[in-house]
Amino acid sequence: MPMSSRSIFSVGMYLLFFYLPSLGAQAGLKAGPSVSDIGFRENGQTPYLGYEAGMMVHRVPMPAFQAGIFYTLGLGKRFAFQPELLFITQGLDYSTAFLYDDVTYKVKIHYCHVPLLLKYRVSLKRKWRPFLFGGPYASKKLKAIRIIKIEGQKEKAMMPNVKNTDLGLIAGFAAEFELPAGEVTVGLRTSYSLVNMMDRVEGYIRDYYEGPENPYARNINIALLVGYRLKATKEKK
Repeated sequence: MPMSSRSIFSVGMYLLFFYLPSLGAQAGLKAGPSVSDIGFRENGQTPYLGYEAGMMVHRVPMPAFQAGIFYTLGLGKRFAFQPELLFITQGLDYSTAFLYDDVTYKVKIHYCHVPLLLKYRVSLKRKWRPFLFGGPYASKKLKAIRIIKIEGQKEKAMMPNVKNTDLGLIAGFAAEFELPAGEVTVGLRTSYSLVNMMDRVEGYIRDYYEGPENPYARNINIALLVGYRLKATKEKK
């Protein structure tokens, strides 16, 4: 694991399971749907997916899901720090309808995902509290598979060229709604890799694969998450 990814991942796990619980930080659960894709340069997917991917047509992102836990530590009236531990699925969907057959072509990458987010509360007066948030994330790969279905025959294969870690940024906005026993959060977020999250396929030869000169393969994700946490005994407003 690269040092920057390892540092963020290690700090996040320490905060989530040791430090923040000892401070009485508020714990919560969150989950929700997402759409995912992998960004390549123009005509640049073949070096990472193989020559057969050049025949596929990229039309829509892949539906996915994520869920996990989070802690929120208040930093005054407007700011809060929120590390999270989510299990997410990212990847792509190049499934294509040909004249005589529909071909399924999907890449699914399962990650243990650790964002470290700083939240800024936009308004202090409203009953529902809107806020902006952002920060880095580090993800550790759990499994990466390619799914191909042609003429009714389905095949799954592991993808060893997907790197073990991913590092990127998250930004979004959300709102908190108070309930008698707790608090509900609804938020929209997007994330983008800062590093290449795949290696080129084994035996890659640029003249043969006709890929771009500079490597580029980045995870892209948009998620709508709903969270719930119990109300703290004391909370600054």
